[in-house]
Amino acid sequence: MGTQITPDQLALYATSMVTQEELGQILGVTQQAVSKMLTKPAMREAWDRGRASTKQALRRAQIEFALKGDRTMLVWAGKQYLDQRDSPKEIDIKSDVQVRYIAEWAGAAPEELPAPAGDLELIEGEAEEEE
Repeated sequence: MGTQITPDQLALYATSMVTQEELGQILGVTQQAVSKMLTKPAMREAWDRGRASTKQALRRAQIEFALKGDRTMLVWAGKQYLDQRDSPKEIDIKSDVQVRYIAEWAGAAPEELPAPAGDLELIEGEAEEEE
């Protein structure tokens, strides 16, 4: 290998999130040589430790921004840690309400409408208030 490197030096490079190819350029070796070096347990542990340290610091900063009210980071944190997503699951009751509304708007008689899927009292009550 062109330049010798200790595990501690490797960990320091890894905190910069350099790629194996970039590290090879820094050390004057090929990416394949870096990859081979990372097969040694001490070197792999140093590489992983350095990258994990930076990932943890980034995650901490993202969470701090989210907790300060940054909307983008709040969405990110919700998706990462609360299993939230952009579009909610479509539920049967919503589909049933849409079908009933369209059918009523089109002038269908109540007995011709499909039977409600579950308890729709609140939704039907709201629809009656809007008329």
